[in-house]
Amino acid sequence: MEKFIQLVPTPFLEGSITIYQPEKGFRFGIDSVLLAHFLNLKPKDLILEVGAGSGIISLIALKRFPYSKIFALELENIFIECLKKTILKNKIQERLFVVKGDIKNPPFKPGIFDIIFSNPPYFKSETGRKSPYEIENITRRDVKFDLNEFLKNINFLLKNRGKFYLIFTALRLSELIYLLKINRLEPKFLRLVYSYPGTEAKLVLLLAIKNAKEEVRILPPLFIYTSKKGDYTEEVKNFLKRIEYT
Repeated sequence: MEKFIQLVPTPFLEGSITIYQPEKGFRFGIDSVLLAHFLNLKPKDLILEVGAGSGIISLIALKRFPYSKIFALELENIFIECLKKTILKNKIQERLFVVKGDIKNPPFKPGIFDIIFSNPPYFKSETGRKSPYEIENITRRDVKFDLNEFLKNINFLLKNRGKFYLIFTALRLSELIYLLKINRLEPKFLRLVYSYPGTEAKLVLLLAIKNAKEEVRILPPLFIYTSKKGDYTEEVKNFLKRIEYT
């Protein structure tokens, strides 16, 4: 764990969940919430989150799909501790399972997962201003990450016709689609995310299916805010409402 970084509890979804995350450095953002609400999970699916971080995506997903169970793959010790605390705090020891490991050398048998989802690093290591916190550089930039290698191992872990959900920067969409197809992960559903109407797309939500036929559906755009300096849209407000376990 990085020195002098405390783990702090963060109430979320109107207090219905609590996430532990680093007090400084990388903290989850709205993109994680958007991905959690893009997922569609079934009770019998074997599910993996790659690079789980503090666990926010999995925790929201478990709220939305109360019969699901999720394996959370994470390499960094600081996030392993966050996950352990989050699991205990939310009493989901039988639903969310932490696995320490690297997607570069997956600690699972090939072809076993029905669904994998991830919010991987968006930016190349040489772009943008670097954070003073190394953990933030790792999570936001491809310091330890190669997109092609990442997708190759996603393919390795997915069953035939298995589904892969991710959120990624729209600036690298052409590269993402090219590498997905190289790795036999066919893009099937795509939704562009905008800060507010009239702006360029910032993010893309994408569902790919292993060994599927070519056909992609472009879903309606998702706007985070109503306008510049405006409030969240009604759709995003609904994403942030309290969800009770059943």
